[in-house]
Amino acid sequence: MIILPVERKTWRARIVLSILYLFLTLGAITMVWPFLMMISGSITGRFDYHRYAPVVRAIWDEPDRFMRVLASYHARFPNAIFPDAPAHWGSWSAIAEDRQQVIAFANPWIEGMRQPQTASAWRQMAKDFADFNRSYDVRNSVCDFDERDVAPYVRAAFEAQTGHQGPEVALAELNRTWEIRYNSFYSIRMRAQQRVPLHYPDWDWSEDPKTLLWHEFKAHYRELDPERQPYPRTRPYCIAPLWQKWRAKQGLETARFPGDPADPHWQTFVTRAYPKRLITVRCTPQRQQQWTEFLIRTCKTPAHYAQLTGKPQPANLADVPLLPYENSTLWRQFVNTLPFEALDTTSPEVEWQRYLKARYGSLATLNATYRDRLGQPYQITDWRDIPMPLAQAFAVTYANCGKSLLWQDMTANYRTVCDVLFLRGQAWWNTIVLVVLTILATLTVNPLAAYALSRFRLRYTEGILLFLLATMAFPAAVTAIPGFLLIRELGLLNTFAALVLPTVANGLSIFILKGFFDALPRELYEAATIDGAGEWQIFRHITLPMTTPILAVNALNAFVAAYNSWEWALLVCQRQSHWTLSVWLYQMSRQFGGTPWVVMAGFVMVSIPTAIVFLLCQRVILRGIVLPSMK
Repeated sequence: MIILPVERKTWRARIVLSILYLFLTLGAITMVWPFLMMISGSITGRFDYHRYAPVVRAIWDEPDRFMRVLASYHARFPNAIFPDAPAHWGSWSAIAEDRQQVIAFANPWIEGMRQPQTASAWRQMAKDFADFNRSYDVRNSVCDFDERDVAPYVRAAFEAQTGHQGPEVALAELNRTWEIRYNSFYSIRMRAQQRVPLHYPDWDWSEDPKTLLWHEFKAHYRELDPERQPYPRTRPYCIAPLWQKWRAKQGLETARFPGDPADPHWQTFVTRAYPKRLITVRCTPQRQQQWTEFLIRTCKTPAHYAQLTGKPQPANLADVPLLPYENSTLWRQFVNTLPFEALDTTSPEVEWQRYLKARYGSLATLNATYRDRLGQPYQITDWRDIPMPLAQAFAVTYANCGKSLLWQDMTANYRTVCDVLFLRGQAWWNTIVLVVLTILATLTVNPLAAYALSRFRLRYTEGILLFLLATMAFPAAVTAIPGFLLIRELGLLNTFAALVLPTVANGLSIFILKGFFDALPRELYEAATIDGAGEWQIFRHITLPMTTPILAVNALNAFVAAYNSWEWALLVCQRQSHWTLSVWLYQMSRQFGGTPWVVMAGFVMVSIPTAIVFLLCQRVILRGIVLPSMK
């Protein structure tokens, strides 16, 4: 429909134009909205990813930011640290939808840091805990680590061991030391170490290299700016919940931890359910004699003792000393035979109470210094009732650097993507080489084939065109197997030729180009022939310049196909040295499947070159679409 300039002033024309602009605006929104969703999804986290919103609310909403920063520390809501929170809170995605409860929970902590007295008390509590936490045995600590931090830390550790000779040498050293086979540092997972059964009475840490590095990784988190960020990812594993659960199973009411030494229930708990790694034996001559008798009953001979423990063989089992603590199965079995009076226990709670006693001296001084969630002074009557101020430590951490932590969390996805995709020596270069070769091959083979079919009127032209179009009837998965077998027989696996050659000729491109060549005036060819031009000159100087828009569209299609192709590239190029960005993105989507916000950031990063190419080539694309329709 064409509306003349004179007619545009009429009310009917204005209504029609308004409707057209409305539909165009809606169409633009439907295109921009998914793009905004992808951008915002790439800077979200476990708290707000499932909102699927075009903007990140935490940027301007402070309660939302408070929860977003807290979620960056924990996979699930830490009910033990914030017992005042709603009891049903667990999944972050569900909490994010509970808007009113989020505001009610976060505001008291935010407002508390704005009150001078309360803020001063909380800062002192946070400092006390940070000092205690850094001095506590890291082996009895848990760590809510960020999965994005594992690979960089392990790589840095092994690069330092190998004298900074490069990530390849560091990875080889890791595989040799850990006696395992990793293809990438991002294949490393620390979930097994994180989920160790610290609550099992007879469990203790092994001494393998990966476990030792895990302890170093936990200690590394404790040293990350403890003054401004006292809330730790690494914190002591408390034993009091085990005591309360054990009493609940016995049908008993809750009680203080540690229990009264004269309490038979406490004695039973220590001898049966207390973690042995936190127990020491009171070594006496009588206990040494019991230890020797136990070894004789269990090991029989010194040789068998050496075989069981991996230690040097003693001359006599009586020469094996009883140690207050020993990380061995034999020692833990022996402890199971001892009475309560022979054992001493320790725990993070006990160490924390000792730390506070040494620092404040009396409960009165401590009560005057510490304040609770509502800003009220403590009213503790027993040292055993003093909790670790983790909640206050987080409030201080958020007040000090909440915005910077949010920024770090939002940009961490892109830092990880850049490390996985763009900092690999060959991925970016491989992609550029593949795209360039594919475009050159497409702009050479397809025009030549179409020109030959159009110019020379071959006998079987229609059959050839039908064959070319028939190739498009089969999906890529059907042709993958015969294509792979052909590439293998030609000896082209793990080469760029295997990536480029199957896409050189495109049936649809040849068909479209032939139709366009057929529509060109024959007089041009006749005049060129009369002037003595050869076929190559006619093709190069007459045909190609007149088909630039179509060739540009073919080049763009070839660029998109080569840039986004990963299935075929992964099939014919098993060597990582030949992998392109798309293949690495596919591998990353598998490695970070549990953190889809990182994968979304990868999609955004990889989409940028395609978006730039299409923005720069809009006019060429439109000419390539309009001209064939006009012909």
